[in-house]
Amino acid sequence: MPDQILVVEDDDNLAFVLCETLRLRGYRAEAVGTLAALREQLTAAPYDLVLLDLRLPDGDGLEAIPQCRELAPDTPIIAMTAYTVRRAATEALRRGAYDFFTKPLKISEIEIVVARALERRRLQQRVATLEASRVTGFEELGGSNEAFVRALEAARRGAPTDLTVLIEGESGTGKELLAQAIHRASVRKGGPMVAVNCAAIPEGLLESELFGHERGAFTGAIRTRVGRFELARGGTLFLDEIGDMPLGMQAKILRAIEERKIERVGGNRPIDVDVRIIAATNQTLGRLVEEGRFRADLFYRLHGIQLRLPPLRERLDDLPELINTFLDRARHNLSRTTATLSDEALQCLWVHAWPGNVRELKHVLEGAVLLSDGVIRPEHLPPAVRTVGVKELATASATASGRSLDEMIDDVERQMILAALGRAGGVQVRAARLLGITEQSLWYRIKKHGIQARVTGSPPTGASPPAALPAARPTPPVELPASAEEALDARMITPD
Repeated sequence: MPDQILVVEDDDNLAFVLCETLRLRGYRAEAVGTLAALREQLTAAPYDLVLLDLRLPDGDGLEAIPQCRELAPDTPIIAMTAYTVRRAATEALRRGAYDFFTKPLKISEIEIVVARALERRRLQQRVATLEASRVTGFEELGGSNEAFVRALEAARRGAPTDLTVLIEGESGTGKELLAQAIHRASVRKGGPMVAVNCAAIPEGLLESELFGHERGAFTGAIRTRVGRFELARGGTLFLDEIGDMPLGMQAKILRAIEERKIERVGGNRPIDVDVRIIAATNQTLGRLVEEGRFRADLFYRLHGIQLRLPPLRERLDDLPELINTFLDRARHNLSRTTATLSDEALQCLWVHAWPGNVRELKHVLEGAVLLSDGVIRPEHLPPAVRTVGVKELATASATASGRSLDEMIDDVERQMILAALGRAGGVQVRAARLLGITEQSLWYRIKKHGIQARVTGSPPTGASPPAALPAARPTPPVELPASAEEALDARMITPD
């Protein structure tokens, strides 16, 4: 798409000549004559370059340069002046202008300086893209659950393409985080990612929000407004909660996706839009289609790549890893030296239903780290998590043929250890890290629960089983020296 240039010049004849000159060179150019119009345009739409006259009817262009830099920090500004050239030019450069012209203007000079400014902007964007490409964002989505890993693998494969993506999953499962990761791994990563929540915007405003509107299109439309489709030019448009979009808007979205063209509300000129669509919903679109609440043609059009993120209750094998990750981040963000879980708090987290999924787990742990003194206990957890944990354990024990609460808790702990050992391939030190406890504590618990295992090597130093086991508290995994880690890796445990 051609570079867009905004000419700010109160001399109508000169503005016309500049715009025509730029258009003949393949640029898209438009002109305004005041600083107020300049600020309005920069707020409403993205521009690749601004040509700014320093003498305007409503103010000094020099004063406007810092304001323009705030509104559009990546857009270079070229000043134009015929007054006190040396002082004005020096001051313009000091305030953030890229270069300047002196009047009368020379066409050859304009061509060179404009081309140079635009090329510099493209180079800056490439550098930013290379920096961003070092982190794709997929590493933020940790987990080894089979269904979750399948979704991530499909997302990685589809990210470099330009196919439409549909992400389904309950609220809090990480749909927007996955959409951001796909964008950062795509060929459009140098462009913007613009998100719009279709459920949060009233039906009467959604069309204007997506497509923009012309001045005077309706009562209150005092200026032209660029919609999200145009703002996402060259990048990705993320349509969150698309299942809540009204049927009338669904038809217009389908046309925009198919034809890659839109029309602003109140306008009659088609506008090309070069965007990739990623849609997400916490509903099952197939069922909505059957109920007549979602268009079948749009549903099939969104099926370029279909991903489903499982809820946390279906990926409890990832719970230890997620707990460790969120505890470490919360400890770092809140400047705490330690953040560990007591056994009682861990049991509450393990049996909670997690209706808010991974998002709920993250916020629960952040709050617990803030309230605790370094060791998180049940009283540091929200009442819902604390109460549900005790209630579910009690219910489970009551239905287990007269077994006690302690026996049920031991069963949960035993299952967690077996699952961790299985994921770690029988390597004790790795299983301990997955559980968030020390390797010595894991050895004690294996003996406590009578897990039949094949152990190669001797127990950890000083780990002879005591007469009464102490209350062990999980601690964050620690980094071991290479020699120590190799020695621990040699101690293999294979669960029955």
